[in-house]
Amino acid sequence: MAVRNFEYEDLIHVVRIADEALTENYTMDFFLYLWQISSDGFLVADENNRVVGFIIGVMTAMDELRILMLAVEKDYRRRGIGSMLLKNLMTRHPHARRVYLEVKCSNHEAIKFYKRHGFVIKEKIEDFYTDGSPAYLMERLLF
Repeated sequence: MAVRNFEYEDLIHVVRIADEALTENYTMDFFLYLWQISSDGFLVADENNRVVGFIIGVMTAMDELRILMLAVEKDYRRRGIGSMLLKNLMTRHPHARRVYLEVKCSNHEAIKFYKRHGFVIKEKIEDFYTDGSPAYLMERLLF
């Protein structure tokens, strides 16, 4: 298993994983836009030339990293791939002192995952998702 930078050829696989794993719907153009604005924050997990997961993060300030998406293909979950992607992203942004993200309040598995990685719930954001459901703002401080 390798973590590497996203390449254009990975787009179809990333969209497929996002459609399977995430409740929001994203277009190919949206992923290309994210790649344009944060190419160093768009990483994929690759096993034998097959993309099985991805993470997208952007620096929102000099010392703040926001995770926009993290998803792993269903058959590859619970193998440490999400952890590997998360750690790799944070390593690539050594100036980040705060890492934060939003997660659907009903996504208990993701909340547990992020808590295992040192994130804490900071606040609840009502009507965050397009279906009207709330999100938790979670953060991890790095020193």
